[in-house]
Amino acid sequence: MQVPKYAQPGQAFKELNVTLELKVIADVGLVGFPNVGKSTLLSRVTNAKPKIANYHFTTLNPNLGVVDLDGADGFVIADIPGLIEGASQGIGLGHEFLKHIERTKVIIHMVDAASTEGRDPIEDINTINAELSAYNEEIAKRPQVIAANKMDVLYGEEEEEAINKIREAFEPNGIKVFPISAVSGKGVKELLYYVRELLDTIDDTPVMFEPEFIPGEHSFANDPYTVEQEEEHVFVVEGPRIERMLGYTNLDSEKGFEFFQRFLKESGILEELETKGIQEGDTVRMYGLHFDYYK
Repeated sequence: MQVPKYAQPGQAFKELNVTLELKVIADVGLVGFPNVGKSTLLSRVTNAKPKIANYHFTTLNPNLGVVDLDGADGFVIADIPGLIEGASQGIGLGHEFLKHIERTKVIIHMVDAASTEGRDPIEDINTINAELSAYNEEIAKRPQVIAANKMDVLYGEEEEEAINKIREAFEPNGIKVFPISAVSGKGVKELLYYVRELLDTIDDTPVMFEPEFIPGEHSFANDPYTVEQEEEHVFVVEGPRIERMLGYTNLDSEKGFEFFQRFLKESGILEELETKGIQEGDTVRMYGLHFDYYK
């Protein structure tokens, strides 16, 4: 319409306070207490370049990397920053970290199997599983695998004893344990191919999240309206559908008034007025506006 003669008035606005959250999308979530070697593993198996240092909470944001496998499909892995006890209650940066695990399909628990910092790897895994369950029970039910890291600092019987303790604690529950060294690469290949096998068993149907709000979602097309005879020769038409139509229709223009008349006809309002017995010259009142009826 190059020469418009009709414009709709603006409608009443809606004001919203919206909180946006970033949740990374990865096939695999790499979790573990701080300083167990997650960033080192990620830098070894992907092209990601996370910051690596020997102190807690080196990683303050999730790092994503793509794992390429010979003869098999690759996958996306996310290094989730170090979790601590109480993370599900927001202690530390708990919620900032946990939310990124929600869209992962498989969880790799990485532990310091050599206890180089005096931590018990079995207790660490149980603690993190408890935090995952407290945050979202569905996350704790997802397939898991344990990467028993830092095995390069143990030798002989010490190495065998450390790995057997972890296996005895978790493999009876179907959680496989892989002794690895993120520094040397020992055992990493076997771990990655097993994770690929786990991913292949998972349904690829996308998870659909229900929207909390959709602007303009509500349609007034089916909203009820009422047509009543208020007194002799006076009829009242009301309802949210009518009020909305009047709010955005410019009745002062010929085009706008034609649009409004067409709405009354197509919505069945004119027919209902006739059913109620309206006669030519009678008044129709709609939200402070008065119209004379002529067929």
